[in-house]
Amino acid sequence: MRCRLFTSLALAVAGAGLAIAQGGSPAPPPQEQQQQQPPRFRTEANFIRVDAYPTRKGQPVLDLTAEDFEVLEDGKPQSIQSFEHVVVAPAGPEAQRSEPNTIEASRQLVANPRNRVFVLFLDTPHVTVEGGWHAREPLIRLIDRVLGPDDLVGVMTPRMAAADVVLARKTAVIADGLRNIWPWGERGTFQRDERETAYEMCYPSREQVGVIASMLARKRERATLDALNELVHYLRDLREERKAIVTVSEGWLLFRPDSTLTSLHGNERIPGPDPISVGPDGRLTTKNPRNYVGNFNKTECDADRQFLAQIDDEQYFRDIMGEANRGNATFYTLDPRGLPVFDTPIQANVPVATDFALLRTRLDSLRTLADNTDGIAVLNNNDLDIGLKRIANDLSSYYLLGYYSTNASLDGKFHTIKVRVKRPGIDVRARRGYRSATEEEVAAARSAAAAPVPPTAAAVNTAMSSLSRLRPDTRFSMNAVPITDIGTKAVSTVWIAGEVPAGAAGRAWAQGGTVTLDLKAGATSTTARVTLAAGDRTFAVAVKLPTPVESGALDVRATLEGNGPDGEHFSDILRLDLASSVGQPMLFRRGLSTGNRLLPAASFQFSRTERVRLEFAAVNDSKTATGRLLDKAGEPLAIPVTIGERTDAQTGQRWVTADITLAPLSAGDYAVELTRGDAAAQQKIVTAIRVTK
Repeated sequence: MRCRLFTSLALAVAGAGLAIAQGGSPAPPPQEQQQQQPPRFRTEANFIRVDAYPTRKGQPVLDLTAEDFEVLEDGKPQSIQSFEHVVVAPAGPEAQRSEPNTIEASRQLVANPRNRVFVLFLDTPHVTVEGGWHAREPLIRLIDRVLGPDDLVGVMTPRMAAADVVLARKTAVIADGLRNIWPWGERGTFQRDERETAYEMCYPSREQVGVIASMLARKRERATLDALNELVHYLRDLREERKAIVTVSEGWLLFRPDSTLTSLHGNERIPGPDPISVGPDGRLTTKNPRNYVGNFNKTECDADRQFLAQIDDEQYFRDIMGEANRGNATFYTLDPRGLPVFDTPIQANVPVATDFALLRTRLDSLRTLADNTDGIAVLNNNDLDIGLKRIANDLSSYYLLGYYSTNASLDGKFHTIKVRVKRPGIDVRARRGYRSATEEEVAAARSAAAAPVPPTAAAVNTAMSSLSRLRPDTRFSMNAVPITDIGTKAVSTVWIAGEVPAGAAGRAWAQGGTVTLDLKAGATSTTARVTLAAGDRTFAVAVKLPTPVESGALDVRATLEGNGPDGEHFSDILRLDLASSVGQPMLFRRGLSTGNRLLPAASFQFSRTERVRLEFAAVNDSKTATGRLLDKAGEPLAIPVTIGERTDAQTGQRWVTADITLAPLSAGDYAVELTRGDAAAQQKIVTAIRVTK
């Protein structure tokens, strides 16, 4: 739940930071934009830009000139062609931090070497609740007081995709999230995702308790390292200059292969596929229902166990550091515990010597990651502000050097860079090298730049980006569709759909529950309540706003409380932009899990065994509408989209419906394009969906 909230927080940064944030400051005049652009060089020349950070006794050196630097590429001296000293201004008022008005403007800000880029990586599986509490205010002070007006910052957790990280200047959203969602740490808690719950049910015997604990620890550590690796590659593609990844974690054990994890215990059978048996329908099958735990079976648990026993996170860790150096990403690690004495709780009864070894291993991993990527490790210090201040000062002053490489070949190889300062007593940290392009990459880039992107393909690409938010282990999905008054652009009603998953994750709602919806758009706010009957997993409700709202952000907070002793209680947040969300559809599903009923769907993920319906609010009396299904490239597929119309009996709202049978499709991502209106005023709406097995 907490990870989902931080995913929503990251998306909220997008809402506050890009063109969809209607209240952003206007773009600077063309002359100012031109002055801020980095110098342009001949494309046929291999121009390399290097950011260098010289320090003397830990303090930035501010009076260097181009003549003081030496740059070597693969050991060969290079002639410095451009030189600039960048000093980061101190943080100013939030209102002075103007935001980009388009996605392209945002990318330009990130690419500008004069803007620092920070990503707060919150390692939720490896931070205790107390650690999250201890780190929240120092991190907020880093954001509010230390980051400069041109700095860009984003948030990521291991359960987020790197593409979800939105770099923006409006840091109040992140600060509020850290303050309001401080118990985000999961280490030492009983939180489990669906797959982890399956492990506990696949191996229920007392002798297998150690197997479960080892699998959970290895799975979570690998998930964190996968996320860090993905983030390094994502930031590498955004810009060449240094990227700072402030990693809040209590460290890792860096598991090695362990064959004892696959040793059988008691009467445990040898892992293998399910034997052939007769299913409930009388047909032969290899899927024995008795071996299934939620959406997983014992065979899948055994496969995970085999994989986790063979992982080598120590080598993977070294590979990530190598990629970080090649991508010019620097890790600044922070142990939120401050000065830890023990690594495990006292009630765990871990021997003191063992506990000390675990603590030392975790701290060493954080120190190693920072030291090997030119960063700083903030460890064993209860005053986290001092450490975070060191991190900010470390990047407060730097020099931008540019040179034409003497290596003009397009060989695709990695070339090392060494920067020196002629003055004695000065240490220099700089990017360690770059990978040159190949002839094929240059040709492909020129072709891509010359070929215009068809409007349909561009719309599909934009819609597909929303699918990166889907998570298989989510406990609740929510979708909101603003409806405008006829003849105006003001939103007066918001339709909200909610959905808890089936299987083990949805059992907590077997006896029903209550959902409280709190909506806030600017100065307008209202509350609605939905009752889930026993067995219900979905709802759809129309919420009337007290005052119509034309633009801005809409926050929807859902507080869920399940009935019965096994019921859950948690909150979720959805933030969306009114302007870009108007016209988007409500979703419904019908399949094996719903019987003959058409039920609301809040997740954009569907099974091939289901039928999906998209309902678009009718905006006028026109009945002209067509629909088609597109693949990821925007090409139409020969799958019919049945267009219809219905009127909601309770509210009188008219909907244009689009029904699609998913059985002919293979697993993958698709887009539904609805075209409505006559030729003079035609509107196209593209919605992405994911189809699973």
